Amino acid sequence: MAHYILIDNHSGYIFADTRDLPGYSDSDHGPADAARLLEAQLKEGESDWSERGFFSRPASNEDGYFVFRIDNDGSEAVPVVRDGQDKDTIEAVERSCRPWCFLARVERDPA
Repeated sequence: MAHYILIDNHSGYIFADTRDLPGYSDSDHGPADAARLLEAQLKEGESDWSERGFFSRPASNEDGYFVFRIDNDGSEAVPVVRDGQDKDTIEAVERSCRPWCFLARVERDPA
């Protein structure tokens, strides 16, 4: 199963490492599933998520996550993230993991 790290567009902090995200490893999930599980864990409601190319840079005020795939050639590029605000950890993820996509929040139609 692929594992991902989600870095928040606003803060630049790591918000989720799917290896340590409750409910993620129970089945084969993707990055959007990780964002939904993270929202449920943080009790922030539920949004829809749109995956787009990693290099289509979002607006600085856009809600979303930069997604990095942790595994490279069958091995994990970084250990499980314990401190999502640690600068060295964030730099290690950005340097060692594969850029995967940008997850943009899509507001649900209230109707």
